[in-house]
Amino acid sequence: MDEVKAKNLVEVACNAERYSEVAPKVEQAMTSFARSVVADTMKKNVELHYKLGLSPKIVRKLGRGSSKKRSTSGADCEFCTERVGTFPYNKDNINKGIFSCHAHCTCTLLEYFPGNGKKQNSWSKRWENVNNKKEERFNHYQLAMSKKHGKKIYITDQAIEKVQYVDIPGYSEVENITIQSAHKQLLKDAQQNNKSNEVMYILNNKSPVAVYGDRITVEPDKSSAVRYLLNSSADRTLTVLHNHPGQSSFSANDLSFFMTNQSVKTLTIVTNQGKVMYLTKVSGYDYVKARNLAKTVELKDGNYDKYVAKVIKRMYDGGVESKIR
Repeated sequence: MDEVKAKNLVEVACNAERYSEVAPKVEQAMTSFARSVVADTMKKNVELHYKLGLSPKIVRKLGRGSSKKRSTSGADCEFCTERVGTFPYNKDNINKGIFSCHAHCTCTLLEYFPGNGKKQNSWSKRWENVNNKKEERFNHYQLAMSKKHGKKIYITDQAIEKVQYVDIPGYSEVENITIQSAHKQLLKDAQQNNKSNEVMYILNNKSPVAVYGDRITVEPDKSSAVRYLLNSSADRTLTVLHNHPGQSSFSANDLSFFMTNQSVKTLTIVTNQGKVMYLTKVSGYDYVKARNLAKTVELKDGNYDKYVAKVIKRMYDGGVESKIR
């Protein structure tokens, strides 16, 4: 609790000759104070979960009508509208003041997602499972994509030996040779330990940190070690590798992972036949510009392949270089 704010509230109420003279002001201040307590508590909880290796997100929604009191035109005030949305917890978003409120503000920090498959309503305190319908739609899409790209290709020793060397921008020749070697190691791991299904490697100074998936997807959130690396590493310092058993290129899910994790510099695919593709954030990378460029692409006729390819091509001007197909 902010004791200074509480003391100021008491002084405003006690220093007036008649409470009725300051009642509206005190009541509004009390409301704002109570809301700030909720927001500050959430901020501390989110910070703690972030440090524990979870991937918390905060949802801020615009309050009904009250934000217009701050605007002489009657329109929603810029202060509020700039802070509305779903935000992953990171330094940049916290610096934008997504927890900040102004007088008469009724914006609500309605839900927050610790990153463990649940969400909490900050006012009712009720916990719920994350929307299963969205997951069902996504799983349906992933399954359709896997069928479209044919059956799983089982990894052979010959395919491992044929893994390509790729000159990824921003890496030295020695680093690219290391990545080529890690791709071979990943395929060998998938072949021997995961039935040629998806495996993800996060490269660091030690041994790669691995996550094992199924035929059509791999979920980084399953590994606390991976979550910790993604959340605690500096921006654009991690190289992430994974295989695609069905020989497909980058998916919409891959793009989302690449863009929302600021710590990821490069995301690669090595197919089960040894072909390598990559997305990488180069020195001129601008997250806001790349994101806005991606938003200009429309999904037409349900063609996700063409949509993803266009998004990747468009993001080039935002500092994302790629090799696909």
